[in-house]
Amino acid sequence: MRVNLFQSIARPSETRTQQSVPPAASGPAQTQAPQQPSVPDVVAQYFTDRFEAAGASEVIKQTKDSNCGAAVATLLSRTAGKDSASAAQKMDTLESRFTDGGGTTPEELAKMLAHEGLEVKKGTSNFDMPSVNEALARGQQVVVQLDTNRLATGVDSKIAGDSHWVVVDGMDDKGNYQVKDTNTGTKYSVSGQQIADSVGSAWELHQGGGMLVVGDPQSTMDEGTLVEKSSLHTSVLGNTDGGGSRARGSFGRESS
Repeated sequence: MRVNLFQSIARPSETRTQQSVPPAASGPAQTQAPQQPSVPDVVAQYFTDRFEAAGASEVIKQTKDSNCGAAVATLLSRTAGKDSASAAQKMDTLESRFTDGGGTTPEELAKMLAHEGLEVKKGTSNFDMPSVNEALARGQQVVVQLDTNRLATGVDSKIAGDSHWVVVDGMDDKGNYQVKDTNTGTKYSVSGQQIADSVGSAWELHQGGGMLVVGDPQSTMDEGTLVEKSSLHTSVLGNTDGGGSRARGSFGRESS
């Protein structure tokens, strides 16, 4: 069963000191205490404060719960249009050609990327930070398959969110990794450890996960050759479909 864990969003480092509440007065003159905001309101404000809106050319927003793989391939494509209409058409084309509509496996994502002229350079079953740093220094991107609840909350709840693909393409000045999430069209920074933990939860709860280093091929290759080369790196991630980020999608701020 997949449960949304936003009721416990505060990470240990982000927990705010609670203000004491004086006891309510007794008797007929008692006044009603101000109503506290609902959990969804609190969560929405949390994400409004934390995550940065991204333009359409920066983060493609997926059009279905289960097409984050096609959205990631469209986002990384050097040739696909990034306006909403062109991106939606490209996502539909990739999804119908390479998947059964129920999500995107690592092998299927590699085929989508090959179709867009991109090569999977390396695959690991974990979030290998030294390899990520090396890839980013080379101007490459990293696509990560992880569990959404663990990523969103930082809590090892043992309750599955969704298996989801995100893109890591940089670091901020605090050493956190910059994530582009196609579920809401937002970008945000997350610690490497939290991403690593989210991949670990993906294995525990979805029986698959890891990362793919993606970049331009060193020489001109046809699609078949790119598929053949990329397939050498995908099996270590398992064969789990990556779909959407419903955990964050329930309350996160959406951006065009």
